[in-house]
Amino acid sequence: MSEKDKTFEEKLGELDDIVKKLETGDTTLDEMLSLFESGVKIAKECSAELDSAEKKINILVTDGEGEAELKPFAGEAEV
Repeated sequence: MSEKDKTFEEKLGELDDIVKKLETGDTTLDEMLSLFESGVKIAKECSAELDSAEKKINILVTDGEGEAELKPFAGEAEV
């Protein structure tokens, strides 16, 4: 499965695995660099997905006159 076919959650899980491997220190320098490069790539992909989701949310909460209405998420308590 290519990175683009993976879900956001699968990418986060893979990123978590990479971090755990890097934290153990049981890898060679070359392996560490390769893992780090993969982690950076995955982190950028996840960040792009989050940015895209944020833009979609902003579009969905824009009123008919083009004015953005700030609305809390369903699970977020109002203060």
